[in-house]
Amino acid sequence: MKRKIVFVLVLLGLVAAVALVVKMLTNRGPKEGELRVDTNPVAAIFLDNKSLGRAPFRDKVSSGSFTIKLVPDSTTTRLASWEGNIVVGPNLLTYVNADLNESELSTAVDILWLEKISSKQSELSVTTSPDGASVLVDDTTRGVTPISISDITPGDHTVTVTNVGFLTRTLKIRTTPGYRLITTMKLGLSSGGQIPVASPTPTLAANATPTPKTATSSANLPDPAKPFLTVKDTPTGFLRVRMEPSTSATEAARVNPGDKFTILDTQNGWYQIRYDGTNIGWVSGQYVEKVE
Repeated sequence: MKRKIVFVLVLLGLVAAVALVVKMLTNRGPKEGELRVDTNPVAAIFLDNKSLGRAPFRDKVSSGSFTIKLVPDSTTTRLASWEGNIVVGPNLLTYVNADLNESELSTAVDILWLEKISSKQSELSVTTSPDGASVLVDDTTRGVTPISISDITPGDHTVTVTNVGFLTRTLKIRTTPGYRLITTMKLGLSSGGQIPVASPTPTLAANATPTPKTATSSANLPDPAKPFLTVKDTPTGFLRVRMEPSTSATEAARVNPGDKFTILDTQNGWYQIRYDGTNIGWVSGQYVEKVE
């Protein structure tokens, strides 16, 4: 009887040991996350100098920190490559969205990934290059980058990032309880040309703001009724018209140096104008000359 008991105990010990070994071997296997890359235009993707193919790309990759490089395909215009760092979490999605341009200064890139936190709340972290950009969440100003928001509710949100002299970026995001959504954005220098529109993604979506309207030139028209203003030369070659008298407000249009507009209202150094004969917006008094 004692022998049978000893045999059973030994057998159970062996089974437990085998189960432990199997578990250890399973945990040693590489953990994977999902990487999605969208680019405009099409670009070759390299992860730690290993080719992944071309965008659009979506596939499983090993989790960890990597250097990603995007080399654009272009048959007509020579575009600049871009290189940066990303983090891929186990069983999590990392999204890279890039609008590649002729210069790295005018290239814009959004990178989003999730990070597990101890809290059951959801958090949002936004950093930009350069920093000091204004951040709006659901049209409410939350501060300037770098910024961490710990009181954001789980669910879908719209994040808009603006910085003087750079293209405005708008992201459609989804925050999740128990995770911090980390968003890093390389802002593209504004050049007065068309703002590219990025492809959306179902969960961690990102897309550039649609191209603002350019008002019809009024430089060669007769002077409007006084008081009116004349747009002065600007570093970007144009002046942004905002929906509200604030640099964090949505860009509605662009007017050119020399354009003249009747002043409808003034507020805190901003002037309200009718920029296309119909729609109304605000321009900063920093780049206009008032004629009374």
